[in-house]
Amino acid sequence: MQAEASDDLIPGRVVTLAPGIRRVLAPNPSPLTGPGTNSYLLGDGPDIAVIDPGPEDARHLDALLSALGPGQHLTHILVTHAHLDHSPLARRLSAETGAPVLAHGPALAGRSEVMARLAAAGDLGGGEGTDHAFLPDVALEDGARVAGSDWEVEAIWTPGHFGNHMCFAMGDLVFTGDLVMGWASTLVSPPDGDLTDFMASCRRLRQRPARLFLPGHGAPV
Repeated sequence: MQAEASDDLIPGRVVTLAPGIRRVLAPNPSPLTGPGTNSYLLGDGPDIAVIDPGPEDARHLDALLSALGPGQHLTHILVTHAHLDHSPLARRLSAETGAPVLAHGPALAGRSEVMARLAAAGDLGGGEGTDHAFLPDVALEDGARVAGSDWEVEAIWTPGHFGNHMCFAMGDLVFTGDLVMGWASTLVSPPDGDLTDFMASCRRLRQRPARLFLPGHGAPV
């Protein structure tokens, strides 16, 4: 992985990473988010998808809408998981554009049976940063495909960091959310995080013939 130029890490700036893939950095840097949340725009044609609209922030909403070119409209809002730095802006963005929100499911979807039992038996703590209000319009099954005029992604259910976590594969590129990042290892915090699921998801992702990982925070891997 190569370090990015500081000019590319300005919140709100649209950076082209590959044909049909642009990134807009959210203005939420922190020890857990690195430079901030990466929102990705897919497509060069009329149909545009966004992966991880990010935190509830009017500045970032304006930046995402301003990134749409003439004749382009947002048709899909894809969310990797229901953490406050990834999902809350989805609802406002959907209201502004009419685009549906797609994800594995609501905030507690995908929680492992082991963690569900432990959570029911006593106070495990955890639950940091959960967007409890998150509810997608469309629940994606593992392996589901979503397409626009000039793009298509495959949804890959990858629990571990969070029960409803999904990655999205586009050819030999994979948008990895918080499952894989280059600048830091991910947080696995029970009961929403499960280390056994996390390692299984990492092994599954490693088996894919991917050329590049595009994480939810930090530079491409």
